[in-house]
Amino acid sequence: MKNIFTLLLIICCFYSINAQVFDVDTILYNGDSDKHINFVILSDGYQESELDKFVVDAINASNALFAKEPFENYKNYFNVFAIKVPSNESGASHPGNASDVSEPAHVIKEVDNYFGSTFDAFGIHRLLVPSNSTKIFNVLASNFPTYDQVIVLVNSNFYGGSGGVFATSSLHVSANEIVIHEIGHSFASLIDEYYAGDQYAREGINMTAITDPSQVKWKNWLDYKNVGIYQHCCSGNAENWYRPHENCLMRALGKPFCPVCIEGIIENIHIIVSPILSYFPEEQDVLGGELPLTFKVDLIKPDPNSLAVSWALNGVLLDSVEDTLMVTADDLVEGSNELLVSIEDQSPLQRIDGHEAVHLEFVLWEINNGVSGTYINTAYEKIALTVYPNPAQDYLYISNNYDLDKGITVELLDAWGSKIDFVQIKDKGSSVLDIHSLLPGTYFVRFKVNNQHIGVKKMVKL
Repeated sequence: MKNIFTLLLIICCFYSINAQVFDVDTILYNGDSDKHINFVILSDGYQESELDKFVVDAINASNALFAKEPFENYKNYFNVFAIKVPSNESGASHPGNASDVSEPAHVIKEVDNYFGSTFDAFGIHRLLVPSNSTKIFNVLASNFPTYDQVIVLVNSNFYGGSGGVFATSSLHVSANEIVIHEIGHSFASLIDEYYAGDQYAREGINMTAITDPSQVKWKNWLDYKNVGIYQHCCSGNAENWYRPHENCLMRALGKPFCPVCIEGIIENIHIIVSPILSYFPEEQDVLGGELPLTFKVDLIKPDPNSLAVSWALNGVLLDSVEDTLMVTADDLVEGSNELLVSIEDQSPLQRIDGHEAVHLEFVLWEINNGVSGTYINTAYEKIALTVYPNPAQDYLYISNNYDLDKGITVELLDAWGSKIDFVQIKDKGSSVLDIHSLLPGTYFVRFKVNNQHIGVKKMVKL
């Protein structure tokens, strides 16, 4: 997928006199870069003679990442490329100005590496940071502007790494685990589950000051695989903050991601890329030809496949859950018909009930069945909604992340499926349903396009 910074990077490249083109190796390729998530690994502190070693290091890091849940499940969604950037000298700088050094002596030196990677960043010895971000952006603009996540591998055996815009790691014996941990920060905005300091304490996917089990953001996961509400520490500001797990990779290397972090990573995958690679027919105003007609979606499937395919014709849900559907003359009425296919990821690695985010993809074919032939008009839409809070007491808010061509209807249903209220959504922004007069209990929120059902989720009224 094209990174949101692509245009900025191209502009930077245009004005950069020193922009250079380097060799790019493909580490993992699953398809078109515009339709997949692109991880780009950059070398720093590798001399020209060491770039073959860099490629091996990049392969090892990629293999380790995609052996870790949930990246192993969604490996088909990713491409990985390595840009071979040579440095004048090997290694990373170590100015020796950190006050927290607790490991064996590390020689103080300044290294002429390409991106300025240095230990002791911000006074923290293990905080290894590529200091020249301008060079990184220029290299990306000149060599792979459609990146989604950057990883910088630094040719030093001392322990170090950092998150932020660029996930960075040294080549310490724990390098692969460091890479994965830092990608948790950079790619999915996960927070350290050890207490990194007051300046890093904030509300996030896996950090909160809320202790009420009915309100905590990972309430759907409580008591599953030891998910709980664990206090960070016992005094100072740390005692006000909580994490979901005691043994997560965001707390200690060598551990798996906890269920809360896994869900957060999957959420970001859904935001960046669509599971629909292509659909047929895709042209506008196509003469359909003789019946029956064939309609198809080509999907990027997780492993194991958790995508649910749903077809509806003229508002009636069809039995088919396959990627391809045949429509016969008997299926169509004379005149206007609408065929809709919707795709939803129903992975058990997500706890959908009560979860605020809704990600739906659909293709709508308008089929005009007349005496002179069958004409097809095609529309594709991606929906990213947030329905909150859940549970709710007085008001239910629906936030829409995209302007929609077709628009959707959001219906509130009681436990028996009867419609209580609805709101029409087309423009980016927020809408609200007043639920203060409803009795406490379980309700459902249903999503429809042109009167065709595309999804549903549970909502609890307090």
